[in-house]
Amino acid sequence: MNQRSHFASNLAVASGTLVSRATGLVRIAVFAAVIGQTALADAFDIANNAPNVIYELLLGGTLTATLIPLLVAHRQRNDRSATAAVFGTSMVALAAMTALAIVVAPFVFRLYSLSPAGDIATFRDVGTALTRVFFVQIFFYGLNALAAGALNAHGKFLAAAWAPVAANVVAVAALLAISVDPAITQVGLPDAAVGTRLFWWFSLGPTVGIAAMSIAVVIAAVRANALPMPRFAPTHPAVRSLLMLSGWAVGYIAANQITLIVVKNLADPGSGRLDAYAKAMVLFQLPHGLLAVTIATTVTPLLARAAAQSDRVDFQRQFTNGARLTVGLTLLPCLAMVLLAKPIVRMVLGWGEFSSTAVDTTARALTGLAVGLVGFSLYLFALRGFYSHSDTRTPFYVNVGQNALNIALAVVLATRYDVLGLGLAFAMSYLVFAVVTVQMLHHRHGTPSLLSLLNLRPLLSRQSHNKN
Repeated sequence: MNQRSHFASNLAVASGTLVSRATGLVRIAVFAAVIGQTALADAFDIANNAPNVIYELLLGGTLTATLIPLLVAHRQRNDRSATAAVFGTSMVALAAMTALAIVVAPFVFRLYSLSPAGDIATFRDVGTALTRVFFVQIFFYGLNALAAGALNAHGKFLAAAWAPVAANVVAVAALLAISVDPAITQVGLPDAAVGTRLFWWFSLGPTVGIAAMSIAVVIAAVRANALPMPRFAPTHPAVRSLLMLSGWAVGYIAANQITLIVVKNLADPGSGRLDAYAKAMVLFQLPHGLLAVTIATTVTPLLARAAAQSDRVDFQRQFTNGARLTVGLTLLPCLAMVLLAKPIVRMVLGWGEFSSTAVDTTARALTGLAVGLVGFSLYLFALRGFYSHSDTRTPFYVNVGQNALNIALAVVLATRYDVLGLGLAFAMSYLVFAVVTVQMLHHRHGTPSLLSLLNLRPLLSRQSHNKN
């Protein structure tokens, strides 16, 4: 991929990500205005994130960590049968995982709310019912990942970047329907019991949105001839290779979920503080998704290609450019969110039922999280270097260390600083392990050390030359 086409790919992904993140902000702003920061908001957060938890734990690690490098290799060999086998077998696995998850929904929800505040029985009844509906999303998340991976392996990024807009628009429409539905006069936890109009608007909106998103990406992949007719072939060598590489990736995701369980329970579900942390995380993820993910999405296939061709020099060059861009572009948003957390939260969320107390609590969480934006983005980008070499073991061990540090710091800091402490624990753990990961990649594959990487002068000089 030449420099001009690489720039065009970055621009396409950035534009789609910008609109996706903007509509995502509209979504949480409308949610805050309609629902507020309440026990119902906490129940929704646990239930709505449960599909991501199960999908990532059981299949997401397989697809995201190893799929693109394998598909790039399949494409170079023009092996469409391998892609067909991976796609068809994964679809069957997704359907089975979805059905199993719906059965174990009560256990999953309880795991993330061990000692909720307020009316425990109602909190768990409503949350479990929401979780069952949201678990349908697991199948569509996987379908989206498969189709997006196939497109990315073919150097096409536009559809996957823009598709989340559909999910956000549908979810916002459902929330607005709640606010104008004459049959819904209150939006508290007891009002969202199973079978009520509030419950169905609340649960079906996000689920239909995720389905629309995945179908759009699948259609784009089929039209681009990137996705052959799926074939169920669990014994195909490509499927066996994917499963063999994915074991460590599943362990990676499991470590993340253990940390998430601890953090969500430390946030005292049912008090509203869990909602504050969740909304702060969405705001924190905005610059990361717009800037760092855009870079990683377009650079990962280049890293995988260089690794597949054993081109060490090209791999080092692609990694260096991507890592420096990641650091350079996330530094200013990091400082802005640390210094201006409260005005940002008030501007985006401070409407309707979202009180001034809710603004303060959410801003505290955002301040803590923002400290680690550069470290978080660099850490995740550096892991792509290992994945490009089909190395999923090293990221697993690194991630276990990062999560262990996060948990230890969260237990200590949350007691004294509540959601600010949870945010700081997250930030400090990623800062530390961004250093560790970059240095490990340096020793393993010859990429620049951290000190060399943080020398942004070549990047700035190149940008100045491009302007001239």
